[in-house]
Amino acid sequence: MAEMDFNRRRILQGFGAAALATAAHAALAPEVLAQAPMAASTGAPLAVGVAYCGSRTDFGYNQAHADAAQALSTIPGVRLEEIEAEPAGLPAAVEDLVRGRGCRVVFVTAPGDLLSSLLAHADAHREAAFLLCAAPMEGMRLPDNVGFYDGFLSEAQHVSGIVAGYASASKTIGLVASHPSSSVLRGVNAFALGAKRADPAVTVQLAYAGQDATPKEVAAAAHALVNRGADVLVPHVLRPRPVLETAAAWNLLCCGVHSDLSAIAPDNFLTGAEWNWTNAYMDVVRRIAAGQPWPRVIRGGFKEGYVRNTPYGPSVMLEARAHADAARMQLANGNAAVFRGPVLDNTGRTVVPKGKALTMPDPALEHMVWLAEGVVELH
Repeated sequence: MAEMDFNRRRILQGFGAAALATAAHAALAPEVLAQAPMAASTGAPLAVGVAYCGSRTDFGYNQAHADAAQALSTIPGVRLEEIEAEPAGLPAAVEDLVRGRGCRVVFVTAPGDLLSSLLAHADAHREAAFLLCAAPMEGMRLPDNVGFYDGFLSEAQHVSGIVAGYASASKTIGLVASHPSSSVLRGVNAFALGAKRADPAVTVQLAYAGQDATPKEVAAAAHALVNRGADVLVPHVLRPRPVLETAAAWNLLCCGVHSDLSAIAPDNFLTGAEWNWTNAYMDVVRRIAAGQPWPRVIRGGFKEGYVRNTPYGPSVMLEARAHADAARMQLANGNAAVFRGPVLDNTGRTVVPKGKALTMPDPALEHMVWLAEGVVELH
């Protein structure tokens, strides 16, 4: 999924059966357009399905997709079908959407380790378009009715870091992450670099809750950070609600992630890094409904409008707002980069030299293994 981890080794192992089935498959490239699928019958509504990997009201990752999906209902002649499924049930959910409910467009919010199985379904149902929320697999040969959509959430996390850096009186920010995958580290580091742009004295205390952490485990990680002196709490997990609830209970400031979480802790909320999939969803569906080709790779950040920051809370001061707004504008117009050298890791090693910038989507960012200067991992 976009800006999140999925096991590429398993994916590559599964490509033999699913993605190389026929010589007609096209290598994925950003400029490739796919033809619109044929309608089920003349004049019939275009059925669009969304398969959520989990609850669509999770106050987190899937919620952002559900908000975008609801906008599809406003398009004349479109019928929306939604299914919530556990990861193992995604292929069956997709089969139900296509064969059972007649969907000709299917969005999958988190293909994960089941990507090869989903590609096999796509290969078997060439009458439907499949949009998978994941980083595009450059150079791989895929069914020509498959596309990827991916957002650069790190840009919005960087801006959240700036706001949090200004807000922390103790100079200690607590961040609850899931696990140290490259995509998670990218988000953590983007946030930390933003915080240190606001105040070089700030440190980010990092606690891992686990890749499949329960709400209780996420809350426990947040409490551990409170005990370490954090006065701002920040989540980078699929279901971030427990982190904000902990902040509210301790009257600490907090940031959100994935969707607008300001209502959970309205008096303590600073801002958040959100996905904004509405335009991407609607553009693809409108193209297909009109019988037009659609892009096989949809990817971007602030510039494309695929990520955003939640409106500032009452504790965000004017200086912080001005700095954050300027950073967002620079990232959107290409005059700045989150990972612009010199960047040091938390051992003092130079990981991005002076004069070099790793811009989205630089391949080096897909293989990040380091933590930025000022990030302290709890053990």
